[in-house]
Amino acid sequence: MKAVKDGVRRSTTTEALLGMLTLGPMSGYELRQQIELSIGNFWSESFGQIYPTLRKLRKEGLVEVEETGRAGRKVYSLTDAGRDRLREWLGVMPVARQPRNEMLLKLFFGAQDRLHEVREQVAAERARFAADLARYERLEPEIPRRRAKQPGLPFFLMVLRYGKAEARAVVDWADETLRSLDEMAEGREYKEE
Repeated sequence: MKAVKDGVRRSTTTEALLGMLTLGPMSGYELRQQIELSIGNFWSESFGQIYPTLRKLRKEGLVEVEETGRAGRKVYSLTDAGRDRLREWLGVMPVARQPRNEMLLKLFFGAQDRLHEVREQVAAERARFAADLARYERLEPEIPRRRAKQPGLPFFLMVLRYGKAEARAVVDWADETLRSLDEMAEGREYKEE
């Protein structure tokens, strides 16, 4: 598997849109909605980039556009060249992500007499991931019904299960951390500024 193509890492906005169009032809607005409902759980795209990227993809012959309706609604479809580009990108190793988690950074420096605030932040992180876990659990039976005829269904479920595993792990970690912080608060006086 290649690490990069020709020594250059491309923007993944192009590939994200090409991948979304494998689900079927869509307008820019529909692409935005589908991103929010699917890959938006783990991937963010600047919605200000969707239309300029679609214009670029059309110019490069990776998508074709059909104007429909009286308002000139543009529906984009993947071309064979677009499918080839997506397949090529799928063969390139992903860039290792460099995590930046401000809550963990604050926890790391938690000995600076801010135990109460650090505890609140861990509790908020727990609540966020618990909500994500509940949402993923609601989605799990819906996805096979909504995407039953799509060949990507097993892959959609694999991604969903990753999200569930990550959310469950963070909730478990937060529960353990909150217990430790509570024990620290009981055994030691902290100044609250």
